[in-house]
Amino acid sequence: MSNTEPVKVAWFVPTTQNDYFAVNGEGTEAAAKERNATVTMFDAGFDQQAQYAQIQDAVAAGEFDAFIVSPVNSSGVVPALAEAAKAGIKVVCGGGFPCGDDFESTISNAEGVVAQAAIPEASLGESTGQLIVEACEGIDPCKVAQLPGAMIPAEQAILDGIKRVISSHPEIEVVARAEAKYLTAPAEAATQDILQAYPDLDVIAASSDAMAAGVELAVTAAGAEDQVKIVGLGGGERGLAKVRNGTWFGTVMMYPFDEGMYLLDQAVRAVRAQPFEAGINPAGVLPWPGVFSVKNKTEFGSFSGQWAG
Repeated sequence: MSNTEPVKVAWFVPTTQNDYFAVNGEGTEAAAKERNATVTMFDAGFDQQAQYAQIQDAVAAGEFDAFIVSPVNSSGVVPALAEAAKAGIKVVCGGGFPCGDDFESTISNAEGVVAQAAIPEASLGESTGQLIVEACEGIDPCKVAQLPGAMIPAEQAILDGIKRVISSHPEIEVVARAEAKYLTAPAEAATQDILQAYPDLDVIAASSDAMAAGVELAVTAAGAEDQVKIVGLGGGERGLAKVRNGTWFGTVMMYPFDEGMYLLDQAVRAVRAQPFEAGINPAGVLPWPGVFSVKNKTEFGSFSGQWAG
C-alpha cells in the first residue's frame, strides 16, 4: 500500500460509555486525520463474547486493513486475532489492557498481534508500590489495603508489581485486599468493611481513581482522613485535583489520548510497511513522571490529565 492511499481501521472497544475508552477514541480519531485513515468503532458493551463475534464478522467482511483491539478479555480474544492476522489484517492492541497473557512486557505475546500501545499492569503495580512506599514514610509498621477492580490476571500483575517494590520495606504489609468492581459505590462498601477489621490502617491503594473516590467517602465517614492515605490509579482530572488539594496522597498516571494516537499510528505504519515500534508504553515516552503525588505535583505544572477519571 502507498503512503497516500487511505487506511481503513476497525476499532474494537469494550464500551464507549467509559471516559477512558472515549478519550482513547479521540486520540485515534486525531491521529487518523493526520495519517489519512478512517476508523470504524465496534462497541462490545463489555461483553467478551460480543466482542469476539464482532472481530470474526469484521474479518469475514474483508473491509478493513487493520484492527485496533482494546480487549474485554485479554486472553479470550486471542483466537479471533489469529484469524484476523491469517486474513492479512494488521492487528494492534492496547487501551487499558493488552492482548494475550503477558502483563509485564509492552509487547503482546498473542499470535497475530504486530504492535501494542499500553502501560503494562506490572508497571502500574510498581508505580503504585512507589506511592505506597512514599505514603508509608516514617510509619512502622505501615498497614496497607489494596482494592483491585476484579480478581483477574491483570490485577494479579498489579499486585505482583506492588509486592516487588515493597519487598525491600519490611515495615510495609498488605493486610487486606477486596474486589471493588472499578466503581465508587462497591469501593466505598469494601473500604467500610476493611476499616472495621483494621481500624489502624495507614494506606489504601485502589487500582482505579473511581474506586479511590469510594475509598475517600468511607474514610471520611469514619473520620479517618487524617490517618489513612489514599492512592489511586488513572491520573485523570479528578485524581489530579484530589492530590493537588491534599485529599489523596497520589495517583498512578495514565494517558488515554496519547495511547489512542500511538495505536492508530502503529496500525497505519504496519499496513503501509513503514517502521513502527512493536511495543509502546505511553507513560514511558511522555515527559511526566509515572506517578502524581503530594511530593512531586509541582513537576506537572498545570497539567490536568487527559480524561475525567
